[in-house]
Amino acid sequence: MSRDKASLLDIVNAARRVLHFAEGIDKSELETNEEKQSAILYQIIVMGEATKRLSP
Repeated sequence: MSRDKASLLDIVNAARRVLHFAEGIDKSELETNEEKQSAILYQIIVMGEATKRLSP
């Protein structure tokens, strides 16, 4: 698999995880749930790192 395809797959998978982690909770619950916040933020970091690996 090419590096770009692998990076794009990482981005898609991380985005799916964010949606899964945020499913069924509202903003006020997310504000108080540090575990959910941490899980979501980690996936955002994964997406950011994967975008750095994409070719121009």
